[in-house]
Amino acid sequence: MNEIFENRELFACAAGIFLAAAAVGLFSARRSGGNGAGRARRVAELFLAAAAWTLLSCALGERGSRGGHLPVSNIFEIFQALGWCAVFSAVFLRAVWALRVPVFFATGTAGLLCALGFANVRGWDILPVSADAFTGTPWIGVHAAFATIGYACFSAAAMVWWIFLLQNSALRKRRTHRFFSRLPDLSTLDRISTRLCSAGLVFFGVGVAVGVAALAGNFTLSSTLAVYKTGLSVLIFFGFAGVRILRGQNKISALKFARAGTAIFVAAIVLLGGMACLRDDNGAHPAAIISHGEKTGSEVAK
Repeated sequence: MNEIFENRELFACAAGIFLAAAAVGLFSARRSGGNGAGRARRVAELFLAAAAWTLLSCALGERGSRGGHLPVSNIFEIFQALGWCAVFSAVFLRAVWALRVPVFFATGTAGLLCALGFANVRGWDILPVSADAFTGTPWIGVHAAFATIGYACFSAAAMVWWIFLLQNSALRKRRTHRFFSRLPDLSTLDRISTRLCSAGLVFFGVGVAVGVAALAGNFTLSSTLAVYKTGLSVLIFFGFAGVRILRGQNKISALKFARAGTAIFVAAIVLLGGMACLRDDNGAHPAAIISHGEKTGSEVAK
């Protein structure tokens, strides 16, 4: 069960197409004009974005059906799922709040997240060490699903924060390029990012709580690495909760809220990804941090 997934071609293609779409979109934004060439570039950008998202959807669906588990069972799959959610979030924001997230922001974020999954692909893209660790109980599936949805909300909030920082910088430096006039105003961006952060706290909080309860109740910790990983998730939750509460009480400005939220999001990605590279005291991979019944860390590692 500790074999490594090998068919990652669809994920690599999706990441490359996302980044290509972002490059086309960024070039089109800088050369925004209303001529035919500009329209052709925008059509190409949308086509590439749709193709990459469809390809990534098929890859995740195939991975889940073939493995018999939610396609968020390891760090590699989580990065791919977050990339998928980045594009979906942009569509959601447009449909619900009429917030026009530039396509190159969404595709660039998705491409970077998908590409980050390949940073340590042989260490991150491994099957769950035991079926019981992920599919033997519904609670672990609930934990993974809610935590991933929470991260997806934070990813969407991060996109809005990046747009806020870009728009704020343009206003401060009095940039008058047509591209900046097409971005939403700062108050709208602040309001949407606050709602997304709140939604992320709800979902991620439920996921962390379920994970902690499962580990402390019906499951045993196979190593101190599990404690560190759970503790880091709790710190991430309180980090986002802290800046959200401060913003709700107007104790920090919208600019500081965007900067702090972006910093926490980036730190969470880096720290969780780095922790996934570690192994526990018994040599087991982090995917084995939850063991069922009387299994020990050394048994799982075997």
